[in-house]
Amino acid sequence: MRDAHPQRFLGIQALRAIAACLVVFTHSTFYAFERLDRHFFIWQRGTRGVDVFFVISGFVMIYASQKLFTSPGGWKTFAEHRILRIVPLYWLVTTLKVLIMLFTAGFALHTMLSPATALCSYLFLPARDLDGRLEPLVGVGWTLNFEMLFYLLFAAALFLRANVFKFVGVILTLLAIGAAFRQPGWSPAAFYLNSIVLEFFLGMLIAKACIAGEYLSSRRAYVLIAGGFALLLLAPDNDWTLPKVLINGLPAVLIVWSTASLGKAQDAIPRFLLYLGDASYSIYLIHPFVCPLPPAILSRLHFIHPWLSVSLSVVLGVAAGCVLHQLIELPMTAWLKGYLRGYRKPLQVMA
Repeated sequence: MRDAHPQRFLGIQALRAIAACLVVFTHSTFYAFERLDRHFFIWQRGTRGVDVFFVISGFVMIYASQKLFTSPGGWKTFAEHRILRIVPLYWLVTTLKVLIMLFTAGFALHTMLSPATALCSYLFLPARDLDGRLEPLVGVGWTLNFEMLFYLLFAAALFLRANVFKFVGVILTLLAIGAAFRQPGWSPAAFYLNSIVLEFFLGMLIAKACIAGEYLSSRRAYVLIAGGFALLLLAPDNDWTLPKVLINGLPAVLIVWSTASLGKAQDAIPRFLLYLGDASYSIYLIHPFVCPLPPAILSRLHFIHPWLSVSLSVVLGVAAGCVLHQLIELPMTAWLKGYLRGYRKPLQVMA
């Protein structure tokens, strides 16, 4: 997005960084509570950064795929780009988790290794672990199961040459409606019956509005960004069991649409924040591996300062993500793209 539309969507890149840091902060409070001080609180609201991620994902897919809607092989290009972006790094960290579980007993809490769970984790499929929970080996990977479903539907719409908004929108709406009937004992496939999937579609609609030139005024955009974050991070807990898309999704929509409307004002965004947006996927995946270290070390030192633990965990998680992004994700993605280009050339010559 930053390369394709630098004049308009730098703010979306910054939102990625903010969403990733919110998740890291929430998990850091959990690690401090679990490993250091049981009287400390767990700040759950930061998990709502995932809702921002999902809306952004729907938004970006429309903008990044406009030229593919009329291309005969557009679905192949779309699938290839998504696989290169998501799969290699996730497989890498999943393999790291498997090795840790095999050779470092006690480091990975709340996770037991089973072949079925491992296989489903690699395939982005929901499966119950040995504790009965629907969770992949890399805990944050549950969001990628939803992402891959969205990409599959998007690719299918391109393959069938269907209207992507109608095709994806209808299926995601049916899944969201099904959430009202979901029962605990249903098969793991019922994992997808969740109103959160509509956040992808809402992001698609924001992109459609922006393509049509329907932007908010700067003054209104700033007000709605502030209001969106207030609703997302400060609103009371969902005691009315309302669908998650209403509690978290709509504020995320306000934030993303307003940010996309800011135009040249986004030029003032600090470069480090844009870089964190680039590295947000790496930060999101690697932070559960490193953020538990500060509270574990402080506990052994009998230095019970949970806020220090949280601060160190956040810094360490973000720094590790940046290192992973710079040293592994970028070179690996570039190599894979070059390999695929080289693989195709002989076939084109032979044809």
